[in-house]
Amino acid sequence: MKFDTLVLEGGSLKCAFTAGILDVLMDYDYPEFKSYYGVSSGSMAMSYLLSKQRSHFIKVTRALVEDPNFISYRNTFSQQGLMNLDFLQRYVNDTFPFDEEAADRNSEGKKVCIVATDNLTGKPNYLAPRKGKWLNYMMASATLPFITKGRTKVDGKWMFDGGYSDAIPVKKAIQDGAKNILVIRTRPSHEKIDKSYVSLMAEYWNYDNDNLSDLFSRGYRTYNDCVDFLNGPKPKGIYWTQIAPPNALRSDGYYLHVQDIDSDYRLGLEMGLNFLSEMKK
Repeated sequence: MKFDTLVLEGGSLKCAFTAGILDVLMDYDYPEFKSYYGVSSGSMAMSYLLSKQRSHFIKVTRALVEDPNFISYRNTFSQQGLMNLDFLQRYVNDTFPFDEEAADRNSEGKKVCIVATDNLTGKPNYLAPRKGKWLNYMMASATLPFITKGRTKVDGKWMFDGGYSDAIPVKKAIQDGAKNILVIRTRPSHEKIDKSYVSLMAEYWNYDNDNLSDLFSRGYRTYNDCVDFLNGPKPKGIYWTQIAPPNALRSDGYYLHVQDIDSDYRLGLEMGLNFLSEMKK
């Protein structure tokens, strides 16, 4: 089976699992996809795949997971939020710079989408990164209410985490012509979610914008509908397979240690190798 499209779910630090899988694909020169869709931290892992910077994502994650300059509960209700994305961007630029030119070069002739949510309409925006915009789009896709600084300006519009409007953009990929899709998840494939406290707070915080209030109110239902779609009958002529952790990842949360990140990354390496082995049969 040759997959033409890659779809990456977000999940903050849980994408250490995703990074393990993608590093295996790079190690074994897995054939490139025609289309790429990344959400939130999944867009960061996707971008490092396109720039062919193996292990950069996991190195950044390991370095910052216990750094109080990046994660601090004291800052939860500050302008920066619990996770300081501005510090993340400075750290990446100074320590593990993203090779934007390589990503741009390797994206030629391919469809690349970073998903972000419009802060006014609550609708998904499928951003096509280009030179000078990669980091801006990645930060926008990963900007969470309360958890990070809340919103990021993109091409004159305020946007935030794409996971709220299209957490696993398989339907969008199909609309764009995808036929064989590899979906990398950060939750077990059948796991559904409940309404989170963050979503509840964001719903009330945005009481003056019906679009956003409704988005945060029904977000967990939208996600669960997508889970049902992925595990239900496939449309005629469309195929996908999911690589998903068998159980909840250890890096699910924000009070974490390097050992949690390493455990999920190793699981990703293992499942990436298993995937390649299955593809050879």
